[in-house]
Amino acid sequence: MNRIAIFVEGQTEQVFAERLLKEVAGEKHVRIEKRKFCGGGRRQKRRMILLEASAPASGQKYFAMIVDCGEDERVKSDIRDRYDGLVKTGYQAIIGIRDVYPQGRDDIPRLRGGLGYGMKTQPIRVLFVIAIMEIEAWFIAEHTHFLRLSPILTTDRIKRQMGFDPSRDDVQLRDHPANDLHSIYQLAGHVYDKSKMNVQRTVDLLDYAAIYFDLGQKVPDLQRLTDHIDQFLSNA
Repeated sequence: MNRIAIFVEGQTEQVFAERLLKEVAGEKHVRIEKRKFCGGGRRQKRRMILLEASAPASGQKYFAMIVDCGEDERVKSDIRDRYDGLVKTGYQAIIGIRDVYPQGRDDIPRLRGGLGYGMKTQPIRVLFVIAIMEIEAWFIAEHTHFLRLSPILTTDRIKRQMGFDPSRDDVQLRDHPANDLHSIYQLAGHVYDKSKMNVQRTVDLLDYAAIYFDLGQKVPDLQRLTDHIDQFLSNA
């Protein structure tokens, strides 16, 4: 079974990564375990617990472990601390996903450089993906999902009320995409927040063919993520 490990900063990224893998690999072909790190302070050793598995092992071609690190700054250190163990247990690909926020836009070059610094590159080069400024920017970029949430959330209405066009404008220039997403949903009487229920609803509305084939032209980091997953699946 071919193995990929994805370390993310929080629940939102974990839910999205799970759905993306199921859509790309095929739900019957990938077994996914969602895990979460706990502890890590002076008095408690950092440990990883199992949250849920998508299906029992039944000869699936791929296995994915998606780990919620609990905060953005932990993504790199958790990968670094477990790199050798992942290699030893047969993982072929490792990905880290984190937001920029609450750091500022001016911090992006330093953030990109720092993620790779001191990280082993053999036998696996870790891919670090940055959502600018938040992963919700990717959800906004997949603008067709708004009409699936509500028929009144047309692009024209969003542009008129919000002052930007999600179908054309660079979503990476939005400072607080999660707030923008909530404001757009409010136009139709809906709410967006970080609760699992609301995140899952949004993730389930997204068009993954559009994400996989089209959005990379607008969101380079998303393109790097889908390319890396595609390469992992192709090398199986």
